[in-house]
Amino acid sequence: MSDDTLAPELEELKDTYGDVSTAGGASQQTLIRIGGARLPYGCVPISTSVLLVVQDGQRPQCYVKGAIKLPSGSSPRNYAPVQMAGEEWWQFSYAFPWEQHAHSLVQFVEASLQRFAKTE
Repeated sequence: MSDDTLAPELEELKDTYGDVSTAGGASQQTLIRIGGARLPYGCVPISTSVLLVVQDGQRPQCYVKGAIKLPSGSSPRNYAPVQMAGEEWWQFSYAFPWEQHAHSLVQFVEASLQRFAKTE
């Protein structure tokens, strides 16, 4: 995602989530931290911080803060801690269609977090 397309995306993220900050990462990455994104109904906690790693031409990566419990009370599968930007974040996998020119970063975050609505 180029700087020209990233600026309006950041504004939309701020309009949606409020607490949004950015920093440069390795290899021309932009790190976008969202202070609190609501998780699907029944998850504990009810919201979490999100870290997006955006690099032009690539699908963003999404990480969450802290251990999340699913509505069933169990922990998600394929959910593991990683070090990103000097902090512990949790990575997870969830496949859904996303195209940079057709979908926004808000849509990406919301679709990513729907992974936690799955019952396991």
